[in-house]
Amino acid sequence: MPHTFHIVDVFAEKKYQGNQLAVFEHTGDLNTEHMLAIAREINFAETTFIDTRSLSENGANVRIFTPDQELPFAGHPTLGTAYVLRKHLLAGKPRQLVLNLGVGPIPVTAEEDVLWMEQKQPTFGNRYEAAEVAGFLGIPPTDILSDFALEEVSTGILFLIVPVRSRQVLHDMVPDTAAFLAFLQQHSRHLGAVRMGCLVFTTETYEPQHDVSCRMFYPMNASVIEDSATGSANGCLLAYLLKHRVLNNPTLRLRVEQGYAIPRPSLLYHHGELRPNGDYLLRIGGKVQPVARGQWDA
Repeated sequence: MPHTFHIVDVFAEKKYQGNQLAVFEHTGDLNTEHMLAIAREINFAETTFIDTRSLSENGANVRIFTPDQELPFAGHPTLGTAYVLRKHLLAGKPRQLVLNLGVGPIPVTAEEDVLWMEQKQPTFGNRYEAAEVAGFLGIPPTDILSDFALEEVSTGILFLIVPVRSRQVLHDMVPDTAAFLAFLQQHSRHLGAVRMGCLVFTTETYEPQHDVSCRMFYPMNASVIEDSATGSANGCLLAYLLKHRVLNNPTLRLRVEQGYAIPRPSLLYHHGELRPNGDYLLRIGGKVQPVARGQWDA
């Protein structure tokens, strides 16, 4: 039977920027195999599926797929799907929504033309030496800032956060796919759903009004891809910035650019706090632009 689908650009200040997302509506007739096949056919970084049987006044059950696996959480699919729910499926365009994902309920709030999601409490994992990480990023170890740890962070998806010394280093780096995959396999970070991405950042930006510039690299099958805008990774980056006081402030409101090297410019809004009790507030926001809507013959 035909299924309605939507294409939107997420973390996009205008159309044809940000990260592309396909959102499908279904009534339980699509199983996991069908969803994965559709995600492969679309071939975006992620595709989401709304079970319209679960619609409530302010949310729904949603599943997220890359072209090769299901994800328990991802940032731009959360915001893009929330946009579709508000615009097309939920009466009254509620200001507050809840998406029931693999990691559990994720709240999303609409504030004017920006959608915000609040991410789970972060967990911090392994730390690595600069020489080891520089090897797969294709840069000298001296291009990595030695003042801060190279540390794993997760709010549902695992990322290695790497600070580099300049925008030029960030822009020019070309990761070595074989070395990256070997690194992940060596540290058991390329197994099933445990596939660690790597977010590299600098406080030198392309646009003077922005605060941080970043790139994110992620393994997919036997290759490494670059994402144009990654909400989950930016939640981890925000936790990292707060934990290590990179910007010398326990409360942060930032504009973070991503995708400029691809080039597909994206802008992610950060609002974070490290509270006295050790809890983190991690809010990532962005604008969503509608691109297309149609019927899929599945």
